[in-house]
Amino acid sequence: MNWERARKYTVAALILLNIVLLLLNLLNVSGKKMTSEQKNDIINILRQNGISVNCELPDKIMSESQLTLRRVEFDYLRLQKIFFESSDNLKRIDATDKVTISNGPQVLTVEGNHIEFTDANIAAADKSAAEKKAKSLVKDIHSYFGNFYMYSSEENDTAYIFRYTEKVSGLKVYNNIISVSVFKEGGLRLGLSFLQTGEHYGDKMNIIPCDEALFAAMPFIIKYEGTDKELTVTGVELCYYLQGVPSDEGIAIPCYRIAVNWDRIYYINAYTGTLVN
Repeated sequence: MNWERARKYTVAALILLNIVLLLLNLLNVSGKKMTSEQKNDIINILRQNGISVNCELPDKIMSESQLTLRRVEFDYLRLQKIFFESSDNLKRIDATDKVTISNGPQVLTVEGNHIEFTDANIAAADKSAAEKKAKSLVKDIHSYFGNFYMYSSEENDTAYIFRYTEKVSGLKVYNNIISVSVFKEGGLRLGLSFLQTGEHYGDKMNIIPCDEALFAAMPFIIKYEGTDKELTVTGVELCYYLQGVPSDEGIAIPCYRIAVNWDRIYYINAYTGTLVN
């Protein structure tokens, strides 16, 4: 008997078996949907615990890999070109881990992975003018940071607020956020948090369905929000999120982003069902 040939056939057969099992696993999980019965069950469980649901629940069950995020050293000359019309009369102050560049009422501050820009010269605006100004500013930012997409807009007593985020493989990366506030009485503030997105990390792994993520989040929502007020889940989506800012490189994991009463956010690890933030 040719043992070398037999060994090769055995190795080839094991590799083929693993490929078949992987494909069967992906077909079994990816593309399936959470049933209406599952949706109704989790909505009823939440309601029994004082939490209502006022949003669409993602029903697709899929598999996703992780994502590499890296710290970057910002190019201050490029930032000046984005935020200031002229380099004349610019003043720069360097402090520990913080750089401030200003030109009269325009001030740019860079600290860690966060950028803030304010411009007191912006005229008073209605919603249409405010959105136009925000889009123009974000368009200029694209040349350096890549494409950002608006995901929410709101109005309060003093300002119109527009929020943007980056997307990778169709999932929002909530470490990369632009928030533009255009004030009704004049002035503008932009906040930008940014980490460079890199390659996908590791193999794709199964994502828990949305009802499991909500069930996992429920005790934390009750613990941190209390039971003395009306609680409503106002948004649920699958995204990428990395808690904290890495010193060099970190790994963002797929998470369910669960919004409660619009502005309270809970990130649930979409692999394990554990609370991230």
